[in-house]
Amino acid sequence: MSDIEGRCFLRRGNSLVAADFAAEEFLAEIGEGREVIVSVRKARNPAHHRFFFAMLRKVVSNTDDWQDEDELLDAVKLATGHSERRMTLDGNVYLAPRSINFAAMDEGAFTRFRRRACFLLATKVLGCSVEELMGEVDQTQRRAA
Repeated sequence: MSDIEGRCFLRRGNSLVAADFAAEEFLAEIGEGREVIVSVRKARNPAHHRFFFAMLRKVVSNTDDWQDEDELLDAVKLATGHSERRMTLDGNVYLAPRSINFAAMDEGAFTRFRRRACFLLATKVLGCSVEELMGEVDQTQRRAA
């Protein structure tokens, strides 16, 4: 199920209740008393996603190695091992970056990836501490708000 097909619910006691109109519509389509199978995935924090991309922008603007955030993102995915083996038509094997979209990673997996990326970008690319990089990005985020 993609994020677009997902529906938001809130936990109230031992029950899940619709959190918005789309979830209410979804429930209305299920016959009363029908049994359904539910897959639960904790929602990702959009603020963490925005912070991560602000960090990528900060690195791109302070280096000459990458043209944009997408190019740097692919480099980070490969450097952190967030990739998969693929094969070309002529049999050559290569690594392709995997997705970090909301459907592909839950909050826990994204947090681990983000921490590894932050460490690599701070120490290996910019030559600063993780705290310095995060502080710079945090200041940028506050100015933008």
